[in-house]
Amino acid sequence: MLAVGVSGAVYILFNLFFVKYKRERLFINGIIGALSVMFLGSWFGQQLDVESTITIGAAVTAMDIISFTGIGKRTVNAKAMANKSVAARLFVYGIEKNDVLIPTCGFGDYLYYAIWISGIHAVSDSMQTYIFTAFMILMGIIIQSVVVKKLSVRDNFKGFPGTVFPFLGTVLAYLTVYYLLK
Repeated sequence: MLAVGVSGAVYILFNLFFVKYKRERLFINGIIGALSVMFLGSWFGQQLDVESTITIGAAVTAMDIISFTGIGKRTVNAKAMANKSVAARLFVYGIEKNDVLIPTCGFGDYLYYAIWISGIHAVSDSMQTYIFTAFMILMGIIIQSVVVKKLSVRDNFKGFPGTVFPFLGTVLAYLTVYYLLK
């Protein structure tokens, strides 16, 4: 799992710095990137305890929100999003607006989703727990997609943090599993 994730990360970096930008490649590069970071996130999440997983999730979600505000314009995330050439290569696309692809989630979002799903091992190793956590994150992603779809009609739409609703789903899943097993 780690080898596949690292190989994908090398592909992302190579594509980011050495391959000429082409819009036609964005969709397939997004799939390859999402899969590679999910492999890395799954491996990393298995190394964490539940407190670390929740702490990392809260910190990342807070920084994700801040990077979309005026206060956070100096964050690495905001600077990467401002650089159109870099940002275009670090997103997964799924919604189209006037023949223009709109980024739905960045590779980092998928990394954290995978960490949160695999991090549940600290509470329970049952397959139902993993499926339930993934389901709760998926519900958060669906809510996020609806919000993005509604907000994307605005002319000044620049994106929406991809970790907010999925993290809320993760916390609910962790709390549910924790209290059901107590």
